[in-house]
Amino acid sequence: MPGIIPKPIKKTSKLYELAPYLVFGLVLAVVLAYVVLFYLGNKTSKTLLDLEDQIAQVGTRGEKVIETQVLSDKQKIDDFSKLFSDHQRASNFFKFLEKNSHPKIWFNKLELSSSDSQAVLSGETANFETLGQQIVIFQNQPLVKKIEISDLAIGKNGRANFTFSLFLDPEIFKNNE
Repeated sequence: MPGIIPKPIKKTSKLYELAPYLVFGLVLAVVLAYVVLFYLGNKTSKTLLDLEDQIAQVGTRGEKVIETQVLSDKQKIDDFSKLFSDHQRASNFFKFLEKNSHPKIWFNKLELSSSDSQAVLSGETANFETLGQQIVIFQNQPLVKKIEISDLAIGKNGRANFTFSLFLDPEIFKNNE
């Protein structure tokens, strides 16, 4: 009869008694941490959206109008700068002519075509020697590509009348200022 004799009951460890409570506490702590982190994440997302809306609204009216105006003005300035840099200046030819004219030559007619880079000059001088010196002066200029004499005559009082064409480098008409 081995089963009749009472045996002392084994005492269970306190850890085994507390284990269900500890597991329940840990599960409760994890759930609470999840709820708190979920709440804080939503709150942060809402704050971020509010800040983005505030940033988007800053200057929506006044600054956007000013920004549009500034961009429009910048475009106009860029367009004008392009036009100005591409503009040909016929006055550059007159400076060139003034600097490179022989003192005894009188020009009485000028036909200037900046688009063709050509100038037709008519005038008179005391003799053909002075006219030859003028042609040499023009030939020595790098902005003159070619000279064609189209008319030579002896006019009144024995003066030499002439007409010649200067074929110029287009660089002479560039806006260098």
